[in-house]
Amino acid sequence: MSPLTRFLEWLYGEPNSVAGQGVQSSVVSTWPWPAWVMLVLFLGSVGLVVFVYVRERIEAGRGAKMLLLAIRVLLVALVVFMLYGWMRHRYRTDLPDLIVVVDDSASMALVDHYEDERLRAALAKRLKAAKLDELSRLNLAKLLLLERDHRLLDELNERYQLKIYWLGGTARAVSAEAAELPQAVRRQTPEQSASRLGAGIRNILETQRGRPTAAVIVLTDGITTEGRSLSETADYARRKSVPLYVIGIGSSQPPRDVRLSDLLADEVAFAGDLVNFDFKLSASGYAGKSVRLRLRRENSSETLAEKTETLGDDETTASVRLSYRPVEKGELRFVVEAEPLPGEADLQNNRLTQTINVRDETLRVLLVQEYPSFEFRYLKTLLEREVEQSDPTRQSIELTSVLQEADRQYAELDKSARAVFPVRRDELFAYDVIVFGDVNPAFLSRSIMENLAAFVKERGGGMVFMSGPRHTPLAYRDTPLAELFPVELSSASVPDPAINLDRAFAVQPARLGLASPQMQLRPTLSQNVALWRDLPGLYWMVEAPDLRPGARVLAEHPTRTGNTGQPLPVIAMQFVGGGKVIFHATDETYRWGRYRGSDQAYNQYWIQTLRYLSRSKLLGGSRSVEMTTDRDEYRRGDVVLLRVRFFDERLAPEQDDGVAVVLEREGGTRRQVTLTRDPTMRGVFEAAIGDLADGTYRAWMATPALEGQPPHARFAVVAPPGEQARLQADLADLQRAAKTSRGKYYTLDQADRLTRDLPEGRQVRIESLPPEPIWNTWLLPALFTTLIASEWLLRKRVGLL
Repeated sequence: MSPLTRFLEWLYGEPNSVAGQGVQSSVVSTWPWPAWVMLVLFLGSVGLVVFVYVRERIEAGRGAKMLLLAIRVLLVALVVFMLYGWMRHRYRTDLPDLIVVVDDSASMALVDHYEDERLRAALAKRLKAAKLDELSRLNLAKLLLLERDHRLLDELNERYQLKIYWLGGTARAVSAEAAELPQAVRRQTPEQSASRLGAGIRNILETQRGRPTAAVIVLTDGITTEGRSLSETADYARRKSVPLYVIGIGSSQPPRDVRLSDLLADEVAFAGDLVNFDFKLSASGYAGKSVRLRLRRENSSETLAEKTETLGDDETTASVRLSYRPVEKGELRFVVEAEPLPGEADLQNNRLTQTINVRDETLRVLLVQEYPSFEFRYLKTLLEREVEQSDPTRQSIELTSVLQEADRQYAELDKSARAVFPVRRDELFAYDVIVFGDVNPAFLSRSIMENLAAFVKERGGGMVFMSGPRHTPLAYRDTPLAELFPVELSSASVPDPAINLDRAFAVQPARLGLASPQMQLRPTLSQNVALWRDLPGLYWMVEAPDLRPGARVLAEHPTRTGNTGQPLPVIAMQFVGGGKVIFHATDETYRWGRYRGSDQAYNQYWIQTLRYLSRSKLLGGSRSVEMTTDRDEYRRGDVVLLRVRFFDERLAPEQDDGVAVVLEREGGTRRQVTLTRDPTMRGVFEAAIGDLADGTYRAWMATPALEGQPPHARFAVVAPPGEQARLQADLADLQRAAKTSRGKYYTLDQADRLTRDLPEGRQVRIESLPPEPIWNTWLLPALFTTLIASEWLLRKRVGLL
């Protein structure tokens, strides 16, 4: 508004304005002649005045003469101004629209951490004065609109037709009268689960089509979860000549938060087995702080395992393991959680869940040895007395032993003994684990050895090779069993029997061994390392310095090394086909049975090893069919690809739609899904499933029916990344949006400049008001009289009258 317009409003006053309307003024002259005529007249009059005063003699001095000359020139100018006939024309106008958009998505509920305590205290004081509570982002936006008796809202209401929108998943207009706007703003809560800033602003601008819009004020943290960002829509606003005045709220630094992710645990376990819950721990804003992590059952507050971790720098990820031995059978749901720390932004990511099917299956174990060594006798005794955790009256291991040197009476007297090694493949495949000791290969035909190799590779069975001084492993170098050993037999050697082995060595777990479940004999890593260090030492071992490709060393000799400088392996393993093989370079683990007068460590190691090798028994009764999904986790709306594959195509049904799967949502209903055959593969059936609700799903094959547990699969459907996926304010995007649209960007402490910077906007004239003459207003005669009187008094004073 120009100074002249403000002066005329003061002089004449304004007519009563109507809500949403204003008054525009313009000043025009009624002088009919060209402007140059008036200019000539004015200059001639001024020249005459100057000529007269120059010729006049004033004894008072030069100053008085100049003052009198100035007064006379002002009188001439005033007369000329009145002759011009100035008139004030006024028009009632429709005020331009001003849009105020406030982000009310869930991220605006965040309370940012302020390093500057003085700033935090100042903001808290302002919030209290505005009767707002916590330092959330939305409350800071409300503060700008409501503080000092909502002065900003009132000022904007006077200058524009004010429209307020809430913007989250959609843009919603606030339908309230001007007097009710402050209360409407105060009541709003940040509950929108999505933020579509770009799409929302564009929709608002499209609804303004045909309306004069001065600007759009946006109060937001800049987080967009779906669609275009604000900066991507700013170009559209510029083309519409609507600048964006953006006030950035929130911090661009990651909020203070502790996050758990990537939980890994066996879905199926034996009762009494040690189950490891491995997960990732990361945090921001808590470097050097400690957090307590714990494991519990869902719907129970009892802590099953816990650990305290020191948090690292922002976005540093640490691997954490909590371990527990479940005894109760059934589908048990476990929770891994981090106790909340002060000021955490999001508590939803402090918790992970895992369902584990705990069973007490009976394992069928075949123990083979040529002669009754100490290792054979200790292990045989252990396996014969092992009972189920949940039912002590039942054996957890069904043992069959073959002692090659035994006579027939031994097999008749010992209920677990068998006279000869199983010859038929189906007999061998009935076992879950084979413990292969120091066995004489002369008693094994080539076909039996091929069956043993197939037992591991095809059936998916587990096998333990126990070295001995007579045969294993060297006697099997050129047999079908050679490829099962994790070590290269060509470079292996047995100690000379003539040498007296009188120096014991402690078995040292390798890094991979400490992470393997069968090697964990104590709950914590430090306790486990200490136990292995204190176990009774061994004396005899096979030297096998070279590993086969893919083999893993679980335990090694503490001092002796091979040609490459690597420690000699004592326990090694490898995956072969569908099964697993563990190799012992010694037959003296029985010595662990005397640790501190107890055989607990020895028993625990062997039972865990056998259960680890027999894990395929838990994963499915049928090993000729598998069910898979293309992913373990899907977003809502994604299509789930479910596949059933028959490894033995003879088991596949004849009908192309002969496979049916039951799909069950955890805590929900079941439905049956029919799979159809892949046109190019007879044994593969698939189905694409869409429109699944959020949740955890389990699928299992219902048709055709197979022996044992049917193949199954698990997957989860989760909501798309929402407001909590990224909480740091995107202030850089807001700055780009303001610049692109030719508006301005403000921080919280710069927001007081907003009203000065806002454009006036284009007003639409809707009514002409009666014109008012300016030339004959009371002010001009009063000014003329004042000037004449002043000149007369001054002339009298200096003696010119």
